[in-house]
Amino acid sequence: MEDKMSLLKRLQAQRNDVLSKLKRIEDKKSSVSAEVYDKVRKEYADKLTGIDEQLSSHIDVVTEEIERLKAEEAEISKKMKETKFKMEEVELRYSIGEYDEASFKQVKAEDEALMQQFNEELKRTRDSIQYYSSFVKGKESQAAAPQPQPEPQPEPSVEPVKKETGLTIDEHILEEKLPEEEVALEELLSEEEALKPEAGAEGEQEPKVEQDKGVACPKCNHINTADSWYCEKCGAEILGASGS
Repeated sequence: MEDKMSLLKRLQAQRNDVLSKLKRIEDKKSSVSAEVYDKVRKEYADKLTGIDEQLSSHIDVVTEEIERLKAEEAEISKKMKETKFKMEEVELRYSIGEYDEASFKQVKAEDEALMQQFNEELKRTRDSIQYYSSFVKGKESQAAAPQPQPEPQPEPSVEPVKKETGLTIDEHILEEKLPEEEVALEELLSEEEALKPEAGAEGEQEPKVEQDKGVACPKCNHINTADSWYCEKCGAEILGASGS
């Protein structure tokens, strides 16, 4: 059975191959029809997506590979630094006459080729680190993403309870009175009734008051002022009638 590291290497090789073919497809884009270009490009783009999905399912192996690549990056950087110092030393020794022209050019060319090789290896290593780190960051982002909370459901509205009187509970409470209030109200009403004059007495006094104020018309009984000669209402003679 293929171990995880071998699987990772195989997938990485497949991915590099697909990327290379996608680049060549782009280079040929202008020489083929749009339909053919879209069809072939989509085919390889789907392959690349499938490879990336397989890589993302082996995060533990990807993490180990990132650590290995970082160590490789450090080692390449160390070699580049040593080569740079060597080149400076050769330059210095050449300047003081330790190297002849031909020997200096040969050593310098070898060191420059070595530096070029280290630069290419360093770029590939850093690109791989960045590529594999994208899978780890993607997984961490998914794990850290907050789960969607269910939307709060609205509370059911409660209809106010009504009694037979048609009042709600709150209205009914307002309508109720304490026993002390009812007693005080009844006493107040009783006092008001006691202060009112009796109907019979009021009826007996009314004609007297009206009589004192004026003279009744003999025809329509309208009360006129005491010095009126004729009725203010019907115009009948008053004083003459009362004198007779």
